[in-house]
Amino acid sequence: MKYLFLLGTALAVSTPALADDDGIVVTALREPTPVTQVGQSVSVITRDEIERTQATTATDVLARLPGVSTVQSGGFGQPASVFVRGAENAQSLVLIDGVRINDPGDVGGGFDFGTLPIGQFDRVEVVRGSSGVLWGSRAVGGVINLITARPTEEWTARGQAEYGWRDRRQASVSAAGLVGPVGLTLGGNWMKGHGFSAFNERRGATEKDGFESKGANARASIELAPGLSADAGGFYTKANYDYDNTGADALNVGMKRDTLGYANLRYAGLDGRLNARVGYGLNDSRRISDDAVFGPYITNGRAERFEGQASFAPIEAASILVGGETEKQKFDDNFGSRDSTRIDSLFANLTVHPLAGLTLNGGLRYDDNSDFGDRTTFAANGAWVIGTGADAPILRASYGEGFKAPSLYQLYTNAGFRSLDPETSRSWDVGVEQPFAAGMGRFTLTYFDRRTRNLIDYDLASFNYYNVGKARAQGLELGMQVMNWQGFDLNLAYTYLDARNTITGTRLARRPQSNLYASLDKGWDLGLKLGADLRVGGGRYDDTANTQYVDGNLVVGVRAAFAVTPMIEVYGRVENLFDAHYEEVRRYGTPGRSAYAGVRVKL
Repeated sequence: MKYLFLLGTALAVSTPALADDDGIVVTALREPTPVTQVGQSVSVITRDEIERTQATTATDVLARLPGVSTVQSGGFGQPASVFVRGAENAQSLVLIDGVRINDPGDVGGGFDFGTLPIGQFDRVEVVRGSSGVLWGSRAVGGVINLITARPTEEWTARGQAEYGWRDRRQASVSAAGLVGPVGLTLGGNWMKGHGFSAFNERRGATEKDGFESKGANARASIELAPGLSADAGGFYTKANYDYDNTGADALNVGMKRDTLGYANLRYAGLDGRLNARVGYGLNDSRRISDDAVFGPYITNGRAERFEGQASFAPIEAASILVGGETEKQKFDDNFGSRDSTRIDSLFANLTVHPLAGLTLNGGLRYDDNSDFGDRTTFAANGAWVIGTGADAPILRASYGEGFKAPSLYQLYTNAGFRSLDPETSRSWDVGVEQPFAAGMGRFTLTYFDRRTRNLIDYDLASFNYYNVGKARAQGLELGMQVMNWQGFDLNLAYTYLDARNTITGTRLARRPQSNLYASLDKGWDLGLKLGADLRVGGGRYDDTANTQYVDGNLVVGVRAAFAVTPMIEVYGRVENLFDAHYEEVRRYGTPGRSAYAGVRVKL
């Protein structure tokens, strides 16, 4: 009842705003598409929104979205999971500039968000719902695409430095522009701090678990001939951190390193009706967990990928996208586990506009996994803009099927029990988006339902991975946003989630049943900005048997910023203003009241 009251209060004081500044998204259909023609639920976070909320990590940004919840086993550097509509962390595909960065050496082939700052990125797109037909087996829950800045004719640059609680220091820089015919994007990020104990300090921990993270990104593009261009880039991040055991302080240390490289050759012709691309991507990861008693555990993952796609619009009312991919994954650890797998895929998607304002998308995918055979999946979605004008409502609906084979880690570290079946899923959603205030506001309401067979989970009693026969996640997403309405920016994201093992009736671990985020910011012409946010996390079970319950939490933050000149802004914030005591993962700590201050420079 308390959460329902808070939701009602937020609804009463909030007015919606735009999540996107240009109305174009690239993630939903693998090519630039007006968001009004996408039948899936999409959120876009721009650099302006990242700076306004003073977010420092990727999880800070993602936790503010409807349908998304995050958990972290301690502070920066510790394992962090993102659940999109209750799907496992490994069931959401993570991209950087459209290139997969999911870790082949991860437990489920997912991506650990625990060491990923947001400073290097210019934009984030999140597609909720199964996107496996276009993006492959890991996109059961959705797709998260982190995008760096693109060069313009004039060079642009920005820098930021911040200092705060427990000696946390952070600095990031980014620049983009042209050097002759070559477009360049460069960026870097550094963060270091004493941190706080991963094992909850309020349970008696005294040792701080510090961290240091370094990252860099680069991209270059060039037009080789009219309509023909090439681009290549890379992303690198490395983090060293301390960590604890579940029940006590420990002098454990860890390291995570991710390296991503890619290259593309692109062609656009026939007055924009034909677009084609061939590309190569390489993702290499290394993880070290050095236990003070038992010594290090080291894993290495590597994924090499070739892909190609082409889209053609023979008439204005229809277009078709076809493509193929081949990926080889490798995994090894320092205990002798070593293996590889390969998956070859073909996909196609047809888009038609049968009526004014109506867009229909339908696609098929064929996957051939070297260990688990072949599978064909289907997806369809539609968007209908009813009427004309900035305040015309949009109806959306989608259906998608998913197929995900067990990861190499799950297969080859699963001592004594290696008979795992692939996960399969069927999901659908339906929703409405109502713009208002001359298009400056958005209200969205979406119902979703996903049923999964053979969900892979871990049994703490037998220390093995096993298949959950049937699981279901269903719920409601509510979003309201307003951008620069009489100087106000407002945001509301609420999720109700019922995620269960349908055979036992128990709730899936670490998924809160309700989640609320609300924020209000106000700016004045003199350059002053003030803001506050409210985060209400529902209670959750920390184990699959539902015997260990973690209470919900309520956290408030406030912030301020002032533009000293058009190019320089100083800012500060207080997180967890009322010093709430809570846990997201049982026995692991969360930050208490903390303050930060910094400066931004834009050129």
